[in-house]
Amino acid sequence: MIITVTIISFILEFILNKTLYNSFLSPLIIFTTLIILEPYFKKHKNRYLIYTFTIGLIYDIVYTGTYLMNASMFLIIGIFVRLINKNTPNNFLITIIELIILICTYRFLCFIFLSIIGFIKFNLSIYFESVYTSIILNLIYGILLYFILYFISKKFNIKRIN
Repeated sequence: MIITVTIISFILEFILNKTLYNSFLSPLIIFTTLIILEPYFKKHKNRYLIYTFTIGLIYDIVYTGTYLMNASMFLIIGIFVRLINKNTPNNFLITIIELIILICTYRFLCFIFLSIIGFIKFNLSIYFESVYTSIILNLIYGILLYFILYFISKKFNIKRIN
């Protein structure tokens, strides 16, 4: 199920990046998928962290061309997800709050990195624009994915960490 959802998310990310280019909405579909899928890794924290790094590396190659930037960022966010989920209950409300916080964190880390290397100018309005355009679309996707996976896991008795 994890691989299927990841492949579908990559395809959806590709479609949305092509159709929403220069629009108000900014997709981070694969990023949202990483957060929602974490409970399905059961207690295999190393597999989840390897998964986040690998998906980040693929994301770098396919979408950004900044090799190892997203792989590193996704790994850092994966560690945050593990820490948050270890200390909080895994339910819908916590997942949505976690998603908002982690989108802001990811965008901030990318913003700082890209500012340091001179790719973008240090301008907080750019950061805030990237955050709010990401949150809208990814909350919708995150909510849909959360409930779809929740019902699939119930129907087919797929274990997830609670």
